[in-house]
Amino acid sequence: MRIIRHGAVALAAACTTLAGCNLDLQNPNSPTAEQVTTSPDGVIALATGLQGRYAAAYGNFGYTAGLVTDEFAAVSAALISISDAEQGAVAPGTGIADAVFNSIYRVVRTADDLLAGADALSAQFDAGTRSGLRVLAWTLKADALGMALQSYQQAPITTFGLTEPTYVNRTAALAYIRAILDSANTELTATPPSAFFNANILTPGVSLPNMLQMFRARYARMANDNAGALAAANLVARTGTAAFSQFQFPAPTVNPYAAVTGGANGIGPRDSWRLALPASDGRGAYFVTVAAATGRIGTALDTWARYGNPNAPLPVYFPDEALLVKAEALANQNAIVEAQAVLDSVRTDCTGGRGLDDPKACLTALPASQTQTQLLAEIYLQRRFELYGTGLRWEDVRRRGLIRGPQAAPATPQDGQRCWLPYSIGDRNANRNVPTDPAEPTASLLVPASCPTP
Repeated sequence: MRIIRHGAVALAAACTTLAGCNLDLQNPNSPTAEQVTTSPDGVIALATGLQGRYAAAYGNFGYTAGLVTDEFAAVSAALISISDAEQGAVAPGTGIADAVFNSIYRVVRTADDLLAGADALSAQFDAGTRSGLRVLAWTLKADALGMALQSYQQAPITTFGLTEPTYVNRTAALAYIRAILDSANTELTATPPSAFFNANILTPGVSLPNMLQMFRARYARMANDNAGALAAANLVARTGTAAFSQFQFPAPTVNPYAAVTGGANGIGPRDSWRLALPASDGRGAYFVTVAAATGRIGTALDTWARYGNPNAPLPVYFPDEALLVKAEALANQNAIVEAQAVLDSVRTDCTGGRGLDDPKACLTALPASQTQTQLLAEIYLQRRFELYGTGLRWEDVRRRGLIRGPQAAPATPQDGQRCWLPYSIGDRNANRNVPTDPAEPTASLLVPASCPTP
């Protein structure tokens, strides 16, 4: 086995939390891009920094997706652009639109640099550590591009070394994302990550194999590949700590949602989400605390329970997402009895179930003899409650053709208010290939619509 120099071990140990390495500092206090990809120490720093950048991108994506659907609303001190977004209006150049794009492509760039460094220095890493670095880079790059796919009508996918990358449609982007994840799966199967990688590079609380399989299931579902979604979902652990991957935020770092509970960019959970739950559903108290709070334009808000602690972990995914993907794939294949059994396992999951501190509905099972249409409607309802704040609500309402157009206050939004974000002004100014912003509904639609794709 090749041994990594002691300096790399010390650096990795210092970077195992998301606060440990800041890639954005300028010299002389931070290495250059060339330095971090031409030394083992630098490559390890890049890997730990990549995880921090991914968490930031995930936070931006979930924040924005929640605002333009029916999950979040602006707090009283928020900027006008935040309360505009909660009514479906996102102007080009606003921080909401650009922050999602910029943070996503920081992840993509860092992942590409990590792949280049791991390959260039392959002789200086043992096989399992190099494999872990490559699988981590592919996995987080793929999901970052998946966030782009869920936020923009078109997105660039090949960006490494390009100043003006080309934008592609969703079909091409989704195929590319899935190919990256398949590459990661091939590498992981052939050479599992080393003990050193898992203990010193991977963020504590994250299971790379489970995260990879969950993302494979997620994007197979988006591609309507029921067999692929089912196969990958079956590989996601159901019990034990490895089944619940979470990014940690030890002080002084702050969870992304706790960071935006007040101030100019502040948001809060709409109380309409909690009120839509059955009275006995345990997921209400898991995510939110009942509060007599009012937002900037009079929206009734709750406060966070899950993220009330500023150091609360941020789930990379909720464990029952795999079961909901599985139930949908089975229902689409007309395996109705099997699909209902899986869905009921989500509905009836109760305190102590599976040994995880995840959302628990603690409801009764569905009545027997559900139809396919009834099951699919229930699956999407359970996704709304189980996957709250993950950003996945936006893609779900698009898949169901439930974009209803902007909902002006004091109306309470249902489902989704807009199809896409406008493209980043920064990228438009630098890249002649940025498409024209897609048309959006300008008024509330009497009949919900599907989103056109190029």
